[in-house]
Amino acid sequence: MARKHRKTRRERKKQRKIIIVSMIGMLGLMTVGYAAFQTNLNITAKGNILKKELNPEKLKEQVVTSGPGLYKDDIEKNKYIYKGKDPDNYIKLDNDLWRIISIEPDNTLKIIKYESLGRMVYDPGYATSIAGVTSANSMTGTRWSSTSTDYCYYDSSTTTYWGCNVWGSKTTMLNSSGTNITKMPREVGSSTTYDLPDKEAYLNTYLNGTWYNTLSDEVKALVNTHTWNVGLLKEQTGQTLETDLAQESAYKWRGKVGLINAIDYIKTNTNKELCGNVYANTSATGNSAACKTTTWLFHDNSHWTLSPYSTSLASRMWLISSAGDIYKNGTSGTYSVHPVVYLSSDIGLSGSGTSNEPFTIN
Repeated sequence: MARKHRKTRRERKKQRKIIIVSMIGMLGLMTVGYAAFQTNLNITAKGNILKKELNPEKLKEQVVTSGPGLYKDDIEKNKYIYKGKDPDNYIKLDNDLWRIISIEPDNTLKIIKYESLGRMVYDPGYATSIAGVTSANSMTGTRWSSTSTDYCYYDSSTTTYWGCNVWGSKTTMLNSSGTNITKMPREVGSSTTYDLPDKEAYLNTYLNGTWYNTLSDEVKALVNTHTWNVGLLKEQTGQTLETDLAQESAYKWRGKVGLINAIDYIKTNTNKELCGNVYANTSATGNSAACKTTTWLFHDNSHWTLSPYSTSLASRMWLISSAGDIYKNGTSGTYSVHPVVYLSSDIGLSGSGTSNEPFTIN
């Protein structure tokens, strides 16, 4: 009986040891699991912090002085430009690829849609048919006038009217100080001004209406209403980029969607010596074959810019051609459209900016 009692005590003692060891083991597993969970939380939190830290101001820390990349602009203060053949400036919005043109002085990001929307007229001219569009005068935005005091004047004795090259209207056009104007000269340096039209350019109306409304609400919330340079740009030998910019910024427009400026195309080129001003990029110089290889903003399609050509007929725009040069054409022609917008300065970004890993909005 005593032996049986001692045996029972030994069994109980053994069971207590097993229970204690099991509890210690479980406690150890729980401690390790919690530590791993906490580590994962810390890594995730740090990752999110890093993502939020990549913003327009942080991008400026990636400035380069040679090769493709982000450069500090040497004309406009506190502005940064992506230059070269293929810098890491890709950004994705609504599953579409865009590219960052510049970080503006106000820290907004000026971006361009990588793929074209297709070929469209900038503003229809006075004709019965334009590029397959019948009754062009019935198109929304047609602004021709038979009054010689109007900016969009059409002389009935002229056999061809190319359209009207002003982007805005008398209610939306501004001078260099941002004051609304109702009159504007047709040529750089002219003291004669003409009454601006009541309507925006056809392409302006389309991009800021029909096309803008295709964007998601999330993207719309990121797009800023911004001031755009829409001044007349002269074709002049020996003219510097500073003079070109002064002409282009002499008149402005405020809105959400625009196009690139001719100056944008020039500033994104790393070959400043050969391609450093408007005239240097025209077909007259023969530089286009070389210039198109040192800028990422060249496309294999001719596309509109926002820069009107200085002419007494007020009917032509500067375009970027499929050959790489800057050239002028009537606004009633059909050329590719790459929308441009300004993104809010307070966005957070993640990604490396390459085509395979474009920046995305946090």
